[in-house]
Amino acid sequence: MSQRSRSSRRMVDKWSAKEIYQIYSPPGFLDGDEKVVGESISDDPNKLIGRVIEVSLTDLNNDYSKMHVKLQFQIVEVVGNTARTRFKGHSFARDYLRFLVRRRRSRIDSISTVNTKDGVPFRITATGFTMHRSKTSQKYAIRNKMLEVIAQRASELNSEDFIRETTGGKLSSLIYFQCKPIYPLKGVEIQKSKVLKAVTPD
Repeated sequence: MSQRSRSSRRMVDKWSAKEIYQIYSPPGFLDGDEKVVGESISDDPNKLIGRVIEVSLTDLNNDYSKMHVKLQFQIVEVVGNTARTRFKGHSFARDYLRFLVRRRRSRIDSISTVNTKDGVPFRITATGFTMHRSKTSQKYAIRNKMLEVIAQRASELNSEDFIRETTGGKLSSLIYFQCKPIYPLKGVEIQKSKVLKAVTPD
């Protein structure tokens, strides 16, 4: 047998040993059933554990206004050909953030570490945009209010509900209405979240 034939046979054997695994969103995520969010090929299911995939929120809720919200899921368990995941965090598409920034506006960022009612720590990055340029004192007051609202809301919710409010826009709306009396705001966004301790599926 030639060297090329042996090499080709090894390639065939290697691929025949691989299987396709369906990757599912966490159970009950966003009040829905588990949904297929991707697939992966591997010759050993243990190699999938820890792998992170990114999907658009639109893929889960069919809301095309949320295409800029990117969800990260981490594989934590493989049963048969089903890979189960946990929510790892979310972020905004860079193009969307650039779209939000306008001249003659102030951008106010806050980064905080908070704990939910069930003791899960999150790092939350929120961004507010004023209607016009604001003073340093106004930006300082808005940032403090943002941090206050995020910490309070986290303490009132379990991790699953906090994830829903963070990714779905409810938390950003709450911050907006709490902050706009300080200075007129164009909007507030939770542009990034990260779970600092693993949340495993039930």
